[in-house]
Amino acid sequence: MTLDELMKKLSSGDESAFEQFYSQTRKTVYYIALSVVKERALAEDVMQNAYLCVLKNSAQYRSGTNPLAWLARITRNEALKVRHNRARVSYMDEKQNLHVFGTQQTDDYKLLIDCAKKLLDEDEFVILMLITASGYKRWEIAEILDMPTSTVTWKFTQAVKKLRDALNENV
Repeated sequence: MTLDELMKKLSSGDESAFEQFYSQTRKTVYYIALSVVKERALAEDVMQNAYLCVLKNSAQYRSGTNPLAWLARITRNEALKVRHNRARVSYMDEKQNLHVFGTQQTDDYKLLIDCAKKLLDEDEFVILMLITASGYKRWEIAEILDMPTSTVTWKFTQAVKKLRDALNENV
């Protein structure tokens, strides 16, 4: 079932479509949220808020539009709201204070994501995660983020180059 069909069901009050809608969009929502808030736990909170907003406002969805772009916009707005509200909070880096977080090791994939969060701007990070972790095609990301496919390709190339350069410096 397409996302548009699932949103039609949700907007008509059939909440049984939500589980399938969530499973098809959760990675995208997570990486968009993570690109803005830069913290895993906050990104999960943003996800929850975004999906609650979808359920609450599903009747406002216009059939035939791009539901993933609509969801991406909701997610980005929720993430910006969280980031704004937490601007005065001090953060502790979990990699520098492993004992505080109850862990002694981290895997390389998480370290790579942490490196990407620090080096890349929001668009580059979202595009990198959507292509590499979620498996979206560049044209699909262009639709989601409402930007030309060539821009998505360029930003992805720049993101990979920045990461490669940073990793080569540390080797």
